[in-house]
Amino acid sequence: MNERSESNKLLWLGAILVLALTFVAHVRGLQGQFVEWDDTTHITRNAAIRALTPENLCLMFAHPIAKLYCPLTWLSFAVDYQIWGRAPFGYHLTNLLLHLANTLLVLVLVREILRDRFQYATAAALLTAAIFGVHPLRVESVAWATERKDVLFAFFYLCALITYWRWLGSHKRRTYWACFGLFVASALSKSTAVTFPFVLLIIDHWLAKRKAWEEKVPFFAVSLVITTITLMTQAGGTGETVAPPALVPLWARAGLAGYCSLFYVRKFFWPFHLSAVYPSFEEMSWNPLTSFGYLTALAAVTALVIAVRRRWPVLLPAWFFYLVTLSPTIGLIPVGIHVVADRFSYVPLIGLALPLSMAVVWAIFSLPNTASRFVMSLAAAAVLLALAFLTDQRGAVWSDTGTLFRNALQENPNCLPAHINLTVWHTTRKEFDEAINQGKQAVDLAPNGIPGRKDLAYALINKGDRREAISVLRPLAQHDVQDPDVWRALAECFEALGDTNNAKLARESQRRCEGKL
Repeated sequence: MNERSESNKLLWLGAILVLALTFVAHVRGLQGQFVEWDDTTHITRNAAIRALTPENLCLMFAHPIAKLYCPLTWLSFAVDYQIWGRAPFGYHLTNLLLHLANTLLVLVLVREILRDRFQYATAAALLTAAIFGVHPLRVESVAWATERKDVLFAFFYLCALITYWRWLGSHKRRTYWACFGLFVASALSKSTAVTFPFVLLIIDHWLAKRKAWEEKVPFFAVSLVITTITLMTQAGGTGETVAPPALVPLWARAGLAGYCSLFYVRKFFWPFHLSAVYPSFEEMSWNPLTSFGYLTALAAVTALVIAVRRRWPVLLPAWFFYLVTLSPTIGLIPVGIHVVADRFSYVPLIGLALPLSMAVVWAIFSLPNTASRFVMSLAAAAVLLALAFLTDQRGAVWSDTGTLFRNALQENPNCLPAHINLTVWHTTRKEFDEAINQGKQAVDLAPNGIPGRKDLAYALINKGDRREAISVLRPLAQHDVQDPDVWRALAECFEALGDTNNAKLARESQRRCEGKL
């Protein structure tokens, strides 16, 4: 009893240290501002979160907002809005608290799984949780207010996994339905949770040594519904975000699965040159041979994992956990402009951190004497501190729109979203010359792009140069672009210059785009 009590004290002490290190690594994010990158549509200009009325609740749960169906995320923003209004501190605080909770849940989950399988389960669980908590790849999910989706869905996802693991030992009906309810909550926070029933199959096959497909039917049914809603939402309406085969060919998609899967492995072990916006598929200039190479590399890594499965039994299920939880974002159905993004690795990272932690802990305790074990432990602690330092530095990048996208331009000077968002940011700050400079670079990169020309025109209008704004928007008008904002801006410019005929034509085009003609 005394030995067990001592072990529990060490566990609690370790947990406190892990949470403290995680808090220190991310605390800079509490000073961050909202960024001109979805924070406006999701929070500051999102009318649905401004009051917890039946009408708004119905809107959250019955309709997609900003082309996303994540009602519990919107509800969490609404609760924050009632407390904090538009002050960013509160939203960042909620994200950080959820991340701390998730770090603790990772500790609990890994310890439960390894308790009877690995002699040093507690140490491995603590190290896994520490890596999860302080790795620089976490920053985007924690410091970006919009990514409440990540930390909230992961909270319910991890709770559901722990509940399922305990159900395997008790088979109590209420525990099963508690797991199901938590999974539904996770899926209503972010659609990425649809991978959950596949993770249960991994647990059943490799850890519980059982086959029970029929009990997963309700889970798969929810996954199917959420997947269908997500694809319909993303593919429908204006601003379709599902990339067609003409943009991302079918031959490239298999290669993207390899590229994306190995990208995060590389960033996991070498977390430098992170960016809010990595190069798009068009910028990568792929050919079929490139795609085949990445697919072959993924197959080779998987084959290696299978080959060593007897020596390291946990590696294979951990690797499949990583691939399965990452699968919605590996490019088989490309959505949006992002081939890869740090936030996509939030839950999958556990599949990399767990076997690495077990290997490090095993190596430490395998050393012949106390002195060498102490030195090795100090080295592991130094690595964690280095990761925490890098996370703190990465948090500074997320301070505001300017720091975020200037960093993106340092990594990729041709980053179109960075130029566009900096144009908007400098315009709101009345720094019109720099806004115009960024806008012109955006137009140079994408001459036919609507956002770049539109934002450059707004900067010129705010500066008072309406003739130049008309020149910027004219190519869009010549292509009869179906964007009411473009025609509205043209109409206002013509009216200000006294050109009533063109102003009338622009207003008619505006009303046609708005469906009022």
